[in-house]
Amino acid sequence: MKKKISLYIFLVLFLSQSAMMADRLTTINRAEYEGKMEAYKFGTIYFNVYKFGKMYRTERFPADQVWKIEFNEPREKGLESSFEMEAIYKKLRRGKRVHKITINAATRWVDTGINIRIGQEILFSAEGSIYIDKQTQVFQDGQMPLNINAGKPLPNQPTGAIIARVGTRAEPFYVGADKAPFQMAQKGNLFLGINDFDFIDNSGSFDVTIYY
Repeated sequence: MKKKISLYIFLVLFLSQSAMMADRLTTINRAEYEGKMEAYKFGTIYFNVYKFGKMYRTERFPADQVWKIEFNEPREKGLESSFEMEAIYKKLRRGKRVHKITINAATRWVDTGINIRIGQEILFSAEGSIYIDKQTQVFQDGQMPLNINAGKPLPNQPTGAIIARVGTRAEPFYVGADKAPFQMAQKGNLFLGINDFDFIDNSGSFDVTIYY
């Protein structure tokens, strides 16, 4: 509890005073992310992660999963527009096979039919939206504010977000609207799904293109 309170106070002070920073976030599992601290709300840290030395998406980290954040000098170089980032992704997709699949919001997992090998690099591009209940529409990144629920495959990630796993026993991983490459650590069939705990009143679908 003391850790959470001290972290909250520190973040409030930082967000009220700081300009754009090139920061480094380290999780309690010692995974490191370089980018820019964006916000802290509802117990979640919003962190704009850099890839290839450039900002490409906002990652959400539950506060109790963060070990430390180091704030560095402002970084003005290396930021690119979404148009320029799309050009980078287009180059990364070049030469890869393409498979398109629809994920129905009322279906927990869909087998893509793609057999993944260890070390393989895959990329996703998703479109569409779904309803996770009769009133709540979400896009690929899922619902915010974050609703932590142990019934979801990824309890600490947004409800309704696109997720994936390799095989039937592997831990799922968050995809959302991420277009950057994923390096596969396991082999087996690739499954895509919806990060939800109740599928009865779900509707809509996501159209996902997989480059592998």
